[in-house]
This record gives sequence, structure tokens and C-alpha cells, in this order.
Amino acid sequence: MKAKKSYERLTKARQNYMTRAENASKLTIPQLYTGQYDKENDGDTYRNPYQSLGARGVNNLANKIILTLFPPATAFFKMGLNPMTLKKMGKGEGEIDQALQILEKSIVSEMEISQLRASLVDMLKQCIVGGSSILHVPESENPKVISMENFGIKRSKSKRILELVIKECMFFSELDKDAQKQLEASPELLAEHKSDKKELNVYTMIKRGSDGMYEEHQEIIDIEMDGTKGRYKEKDMPYIFVPFVDRGENYGRSYVEDFIGDLQSYEGLRQSVLEAAAESARIIYLVKPNATLTVKKLTSANSGDVLMGSPDDVGTLQADKRMDLQVAQQEMEILRLDLSTLFLLDSSVRRNAERVTAEEIRRVSQELEVSLGGIYSTLANVLQEPLVKLYLNRLKKKGLINDALKESIDLEVTTGSAALGRGTEFSSISTFIQSMQQALGQDFARYVKVPEMIARVANSLDIGTSELIKSEEELMLEMQQQQEAEQQQAAIAPSINAQAKQQPE
Repeated sequence: MKAKKSYERLTKARQNYMTRAENASKLTIPQLYTGQYDKENDGDTYRNPYQSLGARGVNNLANKIILTLFPPATAFFKMGLNPMTLKKMGKGEGEIDQALQILEKSIVSEMEISQLRASLVDMLKQCIVGGSSILHVPESENPKVISMENFGIKRSKSKRILELVIKECMFFSELDKDAQKQLEASPELLAEHKSDKKELNVYTMIKRGSDGMYEEHQEIIDIEMDGTKGRYKEKDMPYIFVPFVDRGENYGRSYVEDFIGDLQSYEGLRQSVLEAAAESARIIYLVKPNATLTVKKLTSANSGDVLMGSPDDVGTLQADKRMDLQVAQQEMEILRLDLSTLFLLDSSVRRNAERVTAEEIRRVSQELEVSLGGIYSTLANVLQEPLVKLYLNRLKKKGLINDALKESIDLEVTTGSAALGRGTEFSSISTFIQSMQQALGQDFARYVKVPEMIARVANSLDIGTSELIKSEEELMLEMQQQQEAEQQQAAIAPSINAQAKQQPE
């Protein structure tokens, strides 16, 4: 089946999810899901909500989750080696830990260079409102977010992707020369396409084979494009499907979907109160029919003018709806507090600082676990771990893996709360050193490999020791030079003493 037909088939099952996403978007961030995905003109206007609480809540929740999952300039994961592999390598654990630490920082640096963080915030907003999104991480280019409006997916009950079709729009001039030549032979390529007046639909199809491998290719106007075929293992698939709440369905469920009733009620009350307030702000004068003061004189009078008439002849029209408005405002305030709690707007656990401690990140992650029903652990599994593995492959292809790790292919990635345990490691090492020093006294140094101990302490504090700690070779060289200097001093000492005695007093 052609990719276009497969996309149309998959998107039929998507309609209910899209309807819920559009309804949630209208109450939060309307431009996320405008309902224009199936139209050529996506510049139509959309209705703005009467309140900004939904938008502030989504932005706050997305930024808080991203700052917790991906703290700036800090490794959100921990890499390790299988104990059996470590034993076969014949290297010290401290040395391997330092190599892994450098690898972790290299991966974090590669993520920052590729502008991953901006894509993650956009992706998470779509997941909070719509429930699903896809993050595409190419081998060399910057990652990009694919909205639920632009892909159809089929998954198994075990949450494994079986079929994925992505629809993108590109101009003819954006394609490479080989693709342009291949399309020019097709009668379906119109003059409007060649002049870039009309975009081409590019379909990317990924399908799981019977052998567990995924095959990928692209089609434009039902033509399979040359050079677009790919084949890779599940762990190497560059398309990461991210559901916010995963219930084993083809698409994920959104966070807003669970509380859309409160948002709709708050929107309705906010609209009613604003319209009532605007109506109450209108000033309408009533003049008695037989009054000496005419309407023309009243409307043309300026401030400070003196008019002939009686105060009883003029009155103002009042709706007298204060009590009704107070009831609406009280209900609206209750809903505002509830929604602020749901979106963590009233939370101040993490301080606003450029660098935060692992303990603060751990506390926020615990808050997310309690408030969002384990979403931190879910995103750690479906987002963090695949991202680390994809960026690790990037470094391998660039040849930036440390020599101590080149022989090993059993790298293990730990994400989530378990990756925040370096502070605990430092406390354990410090306690061990203090206990042994108290028990052994000066003999402690006889039983401990000092370079290994230094490497482990530095690693637990997330400090790189490259060019900081002297290696064993450097220490041996210094010791040898010191011994040679002492020998030379001992050899020339007798002649210096003899010369001193021969000199006259």
C-alpha cells in the first residue's frame, strides 16, 4: 500500500484524539491544534480564550518538567558498564568512571549544540494538550518535533510501534537535485509545484518487519524516492513516539483531558464575569419626559457646566447584579486555585537559579511523581533513555568515544531518579574513608590505592580529573627524578666539603 493511502487509513482512527486535542487547545494554547491540518491555507484566525490560566499552566508545567528531566549543563543520566565487562577490561573502576563521566558530558554538550531543549519544550506542550507527539532525531541535523496533526501511527498492545506514517509539506526548490529530476518525469508534478506556488506532500513511512527490524522510505506524489530507504533496529529508530499518558492505545492521552471540565467551567464563568463587568461599566442616564432639562443639553454639557434643572429629573440605569456577580467570582476563584494546583503554578520547590543541586531536582521529580501520577518515570523510559542512546550513536559515528570504552559495547544507561545518586555515592565514600581511618589509623594508606580513591571521590562529585590529578606514570617519573637529584647531591658533597677545608680562614 502506498504511503498516502496508509496515512489516510491511520488518520481515520486519529479523529477522536484530534477532536479532544482541539477542544483542549481552545482553552489553553489555541495555536497548538488549530484544526487546519487538512487544509492548504493554515493562516485562518482562531478564537482566543477569555482567560490565560490555561496557557500559563501548560507553559509552567512543560518548563518545570523539562528543567527536571533535562537540568541545564548537568547529566540527567548515569552511564555504567556491566560488571563482567568491567572485569574483562582489566581497568580500575575509577578510571572507567572518569571515562564515562567525560562521555556523559560529551552527550549533554552535543544535545545543547543541537538545540534539543527548545524542541523538547514545544514537544511537551503538545503532549500536555494533545497527548502525543513525535521527536525526530536525525544523525547530523537538529531534532524537530512532529505534531499529532502530521502523523498516523499503529501500535501493538505491548506499546511497540508497528506502523508510522509522517506527512510533511515541502517546496520543490527545497528538494535535492536528484529528487527534482526523479519527480520531473511524473505527470502529476504541476507547474505550480515547480514555481513553489504549491507545496508537495512528503510522506515518510516506517514499518516493522517480521524480523523485528524497521524499514523506512519516503514518497512524493506516490513515487518512492531514491536514496531514502533505511533499515535499523528498534533501539536505533530516530523517531521517538512520546505519549504523555500511555494506556496502550495507538495515541497517548493528554493531561488537560482529565481536567477539561474545570477549564470549561472557568472559561464560562470568566466570560460571564467579564461581559457583566463591561455591561456594568456602561453609564446610561434617564431623563423624565416632562423635565425642564433636555436630553440635548445633558449630552452636550461639559464638566463644570451649570444647567437649569432638578436632580430628581435625571437618574442612572443600574442592573443591580452585585450579588450574582459575587457568587460567580467566588466559584471562579475556587476553580482558579484548583487549576493552579493541577498545573503546579503554586509550587516553589525549585529555586530560580542557573545551577540547582541534585537534591532540588530530586524533590521536584518526587512532586511530579505524586502530582502527575508517575509521569516523571514514564518520560524517563520513553524519552530520556532513547535520546541518550541516539546521541551516543552520534558520538560513535563522529569518533568521539574514549579509548577506554571503545572495546565495550555493553554501555548501560540509567535515567530517572536513579541517575541522581551521585550525592549519595559521595556520602557513602566519605563515611567509608572516615571509618577506615579511625579503625586503621596511619596504616590506612597501606591498604588503599590512593589514585583509585581520588578518582572515585571526584566522580561522585561530578568533577573531571583530566589534567588535574597526576597519573601513576607522572608520579613514578617525579620520584625517579628526585632520587637522581639526591644521588647527584650525595656524589658531589665530599668534594664540596674538601674545597671548603682548603680555603684559608
